[in-house]
This record gives sequence, C-alpha cells and structure tokens, in this order.
Amino acid sequence: MNPIVTRSFNHMRWANNQLFTQLSELPESALHFSAWNSEWTVATIANHIYIAAGRLISRITQENPPEETPSPTSQQEMRKLADLLFERDAKFLSLLNTPDEMRTFTRLGKEASFLTSTILAQAIHHASEHRAQIADILAVNKMDVINLDKIDLWSFERSEKF
Repeated sequence: MNPIVTRSFNHMRWANNQLFTQLSELPESALHFSAWNSEWTVATIANHIYIAAGRLISRITQENPPEETPSPTSQQEMRKLADLLFERDAKFLSLLNTPDEMRTFTRLGKEASFLTSTILAQAIHHASEHRAQIADILAVNKMDVINLDKIDLWSFERSEKF
C-alpha cells in the first residue's frame, strides 16, 4: 500500500473528526450560519460531507448508497454525526487496495464512469474543500474559531507523536 495514500486518508479522518468535534461544541446557532447561499448552512455542509462519503463508498463497493440523513440541529446531533463520519471515513481505509477499475454509477441523475482512484481522491478533496467552506462561513459570521492550520497534515503528525 502506498504510504502517502494511507497517510492522506488517515489525515482526512482525523481532520474531519477534529472539525466535527469543534462544531459540536459551538453554540447551536452556529450550525445555522450561512454566507453566500442561505440553503448551505454549516450543519448542511457538515451533513453533506457525511452523505457524500457514503455515496463515494457505495460507488466503489457497487452497493446502493446509504439513506440520506437530516442535518444536525443540536450539539448532540453534531457529536453523533462526528462519530458516524469517523466510522465512515474508516471504511475508506479498508478500500484502499480495491483494484483501480472503472466504476459505473448514477451521478447527478446520469450514468457516469470513473476509476476507483478518482473516486478515492475525490473523497479527500471533497472533505478538504468543505472543511474550508465551513471555516469561512463561521468567520464571515464573526465566529472565527476554526483554524485550518490546526487540522493540517503538520498538526496531524504532531498529534500522533503526543
């Protein structure tokens, strides 16, 4: 197994958990913050990370995607979502040796085919993109509490040493 790939997925799992844990400790009103699009709240985006992970896993395993869940509305629900995503992110680690084959599935209502490696790479990119989006939304709403430098790869490695 390529150690860079394994490290990248372990980091994603850790960073997602760090962010979701922080979100579960914020006032519940912060879950409803949005910026440029009022439909995409902090809670909606967090839930989207979780839902998308399930979809990506199902595309690799060629199983039906899991049912969608409602966005969290409380600290307790956010903590539960953090735990669920931690488990789901662990599933990616078990899929890293899956053969790099074309996978065909429905995406945005149309049939699409992508390599396993593309789906796996998208999982990391997607989570990173939306972690940054959540941090930005909170900051725009005068709650600059998510420091992305504290959930980067350098911080991840330091967390493993202590």
